[in-house]
Amino acid sequence: MTLFIYGAGGLGREVLSALQACGECVSGFMVDPGFSTADIQGLQVRAERLEALSDPAARFVLAVGDGRARQRAALSLGTGTEFVTVRHPAAVIGSCVSIGEGTMVIGLCSITTDVSIGSHGLINPGCTIAHDCVLEDFVNLGPSCALAGRVTIQEGANLGVGVSVAPGVVIGAWSTVGAGAVVIRDVEPGSTVVGVPARPIRHRGDPDPAVLSST
Repeated sequence: MTLFIYGAGGLGREVLSALQACGECVSGFMVDPGFSTADIQGLQVRAERLEALSDPAARFVLAVGDGRARQRAALSLGTGTEFVTVRHPAAVIGSCVSIGEGTMVIGLCSITTDVSIGSHGLINPGCTIAHDCVLEDFVNLGPSCALAGRVTIQEGANLGVGVSVAPGVVIGAWSTVGAGAVVIRDVEPGSTVVGVPARPIRHRGDPDPAVLSST
């Protein structure tokens, strides 16, 4: 069966390295029309719309960094498509850990026990995920993120490089946590938080959330 990596940027090359370390034979890369089709490490890069793909036996890894883009690609390929889960052999994965289809665990990571990770997630090198964490579909963890126990990361949330999350915190769906932030309280869905401790970014004219919380 053929195995394609969708996305031929830096993440695509990292996924290629991880798959090769696992002994997988990669058939090539796919990109949307208009992107570069220069070969990568001797593998062909095809420019073809996913919904027009004619090979029903093809397997995929959706190696694009944006969770929304991975979601769109998964929908384009439709039901019945086989997605390969990537688990780099350097990752330390403990007991009672479930990892959904198409999720990418890249490089040296530590996932301890009783952890649930959904589909099409991205766990970058250096991440640590402690006991009883739940990561839903299309989540991104940047390099060196640290999740304490019982953390919930809802669908599509994006955590930047070096984010630390305190025990029991819930990070809402499709929210963004800026690099280096320390999250000690729940994050609202769709919001953006930054800093130590992490606080929502205010737009011009918005009330100060610190003032609101004290009234």
